[in-house]
Amino acid sequence: MPTLNIDSSAFWEYSVSRYTKGDMAPLALLLQDNHSVNVNVLLLICWCLENNVIINLPQLKAVIAASKATEEKLKVHRAKRKAAHPEKGGDQADYDALKAQELELERQQQHDIVASFNEQPVTQLGLGQSVSSNVFNASIAAFINAYGLRDSSEARQLVSLVVNQLS
Repeated sequence: MPTLNIDSSAFWEYSVSRYTKGDMAPLALLLQDNHSVNVNVLLLICWCLENNVIINLPQLKAVIAASKATEEKLKVHRAKRKAAHPEKGGDQADYDALKAQELELERQQQHDIVASFNEQPVTQLGLGQSVSSNVFNASIAAFINAYGLRDSSEARQLVSLVVNQLS
């Protein structure tokens, strides 16, 4: 089976368009802040759902592992940016610079995620095999298991709301 490849720039464009549409950003941030979900991995799952791609649990764990180095840097940087918010007495120019740096770290993380994804033998459904909106995509199950969300009804509800943003 041929390996499916995502272009990093195209995935960045997809992510920006998805993240800024509807309630995606607040839902993703709730999953990040309350359930330690990586938003870039969540966006990859969204991409998989919209492109009829199934990534299984071992493959997703490899993608998550590839994001770990930048994830730690992002957590530290994100805390620094939040502390520098103008509402907390910070300078707007400094805050904007920190926000721009954070976006570059996000872009680097996406590059790492895409590189790992492109190494995985994921399954892409053919034209006649489209997953209808009422069929559960196995990529969601892999995501829920990878982040240990199975026992959290709040997290599962947030994931469901994210998926509903895609329709």
